[in-house]
Amino acid sequence: MKNSSSSTIKKRLRLPLYAAGGAVVGFLGASGVSKLPSDLNWTLSVYYDYDLLFAILAALVVVMTVWNIFSLSRTPSVPPMEDDAYGDSDSLISPAERSLGKAMILSGFSVILTFTWAALALSLYASNRTMPNSPELFNLLNFVASCISIIIVVVVQTLTVKRYNRYYPERTLDLNSRNMKKDHFEKLDEGEKWIVYRAAYRSFQMMNVLLGVGMVSMVLYSMLFTFAPFPIVMLSVIWIANIGIYYRETYRASNQ
Repeated sequence: MKNSSSSTIKKRLRLPLYAAGGAVVGFLGASGVSKLPSDLNWTLSVYYDYDLLFAILAALVVVMTVWNIFSLSRTPSVPPMEDDAYGDSDSLISPAERSLGKAMILSGFSVILTFTWAALALSLYASNRTMPNSPELFNLLNFVASCISIIIVVVVQTLTVKRYNRYYPERTLDLNSRNMKKDHFEKLDEGEKWIVYRAAYRSFQMMNVLLGVGMVSMVLYSMLFTFAPFPIVMLSVIWIANIGIYYRETYRASNQ
């Protein structure tokens, strides 16, 4: 038991060590590289500052919303009978359920993108005095467009969740509930819960990798361009919280 526990601890310590090693390698590599031009354009602009960035976000929101509506249109409003749903297919998921699952995923991504668009638009509008090529009218229209997109996406998500609840009345989702995800999880059977556990652990592992990569990227950005302490501090806080929550839940489960 001691050997297995020690090997587990070693595995958990590998990622921070890899991240630290990456930071050292990045520092040694960047120390021999001359500074890039300070006037390098990061604003992704064509006519106004960051207009290309917001155009990309708007295009992604439109594509995902239209795709969501298309997937929802391929899902009957009333669940078909079992024989009609599966037909001659051996799959455990019917075509209607597959389209509904795709619509649920797209609605979640769309909400994240629209709120990201609104947050960036509000930040740019609040700081337009420091932007030489960022007119107030463009910033205002951009922010209003992001707010309208939020309303549209939330309406589409509400329709998608209602369709989901019709198909799965035994595990309905309540968007007005504070513990919607927790309540939904409690309604799953043991096999579905095992799938969620496995997916959550994979997500936890990938988040650690991405946070480590983000930390190294911010260190390289500070060395090549300008010192940026806030993103590094935020990434470290999120990283600590991510691992801390995992250890806390592991400790609670082991003491039940």
